[in-house]
Amino acid sequence: MNGSDADGGNARAGGTRNGGARGESGGSAETGGAGHAASPAVGEPVIRAAVDDAAETSAAADVSLNGADRAERPDRVSSVLVAVGAGPHSGATVDVAREVAAATDAWLELFHVVPSDAALADAGPSEDASGTAVDAGDPDAADYAAAGERLLDAAEDRLGGFDRADRWLVEDRTAAGAVVEQSAYYDLVVVGAPTTGTVGRFVFGSTTDTVVGDAEVPVVVVEADGSTALDEE
Repeated sequence: MNGSDADGGNARAGGTRNGGARGESGGSAETGGAGHAASPAVGEPVIRAAVDDAAETSAAADVSLNGADRAERPDRVSSVLVAVGAGPHSGATVDVAREVAAATDAWLELFHVVPSDAALADAGPSEDASGTAVDAGDPDAADYAAAGERLLDAAEDRLGGFDRADRWLVEDRTAAGAVVEQSAYYDLVVVGAPTTGTVGRFVFGSTTDTVVGDAEVPVVVVEADGSTALDEE
């Protein structure tokens, strides 16, 4: 796997990573999601077909593949980076990523970015610099890492029986910068559609456009059919 097996090249300060239960690399998970087309022939591009299949996921209203020409090996997907955050598209984003991984026998990296001290210093006193929904009345409101771990827990739960997955919580000044930097170690990135408003802006605001434009691999953008926010489950 490009992502999880590149620990020497992509570890970031302030990040924590927990490995999931590793299944057989050639196996398939019973996800209960959309059906998948027959496996393509050797050497045949697989990314667009897998994304088209994943677009049938019930929670998704729109699924778009961007930068397909960036794929170094269009005939395989061995690792998928999933930007996990708060917001109405977050649950559907995980669903679509799971379906793509199931269709291609890929590993998923559930990736959540929390603001570094520098990011918090940049934010004004009334702004929320995090992609994590934090209740201001909660005594742990400032603990973005704990809230991020809860989102990753929710994302893992949403994967159901899919077990080819890791999780990674990382600090960075911007979510876009973290996702773009790590994109080099994966075959595909999956993000939620842009979200307006304070909560979620750190991960799914202008971040989506930046990732689509700057990632080194193809990027799938997912828009939910109604709210499927991980933090509402």
